[in-house]
Amino acid sequence: MTTGARAAARDLTAPPAPLLDEVDECCRALAATAVGRVFTVPAGDAEAALRSESRSGARYDTVLSFMCTPHVASLEDYVAALEQVLADRGWILMVEPAGIDRGVLHRWLITRLRRQPPPPRARGGDVVSAVRARGLFVTDIHRREARSVPPAWRQYVELRARHATPRPEGS
Repeated sequence: MTTGARAAARDLTAPPAPLLDEVDECCRALAATAVGRVFTVPAGDAEAALRSESRSGARYDTVLSFMCTPHVASLEDYVAALEQVLADRGWILMVEPAGIDRGVLHRWLITRLRRQPPPPRARGGDVVSAVRARGLFVTDIHRREARSVPPAWRQYVELRARHATPRPEGS
């Protein structure tokens, strides 16, 4: 059991090392398909990096997001930020945990059984729903399971999404 300073320093939102090891080859294969100008979102500081790129007006043909979503405050805002740096007809390539926010799934299932409205963060809380909600077209999706990790981290998704149509002027 981890106690003291080690427990305080441990980032509970970070994916476990065995999961990162398992998805590594999947990430490499997906990155090899990237075309044009490519931006790889840094996992530890994804939101700040995307804000910086957006402020500078950068647009990328391919945006890679590998295990970044556990570190973001809002999945919906994160996907919106990805879209901001994506060029017209550009691609977003992702390998991310697939589930609803950690700790929320159990409460969400209970509220469903009791016929109560779901908790606010559980609505649209998976990566695929967030991508589709932004109007991006998901062209390829693979749901996978890592058996060598804790249950909360087992399911992850590999997906390819793109802008279906050019953006209107001024956006």
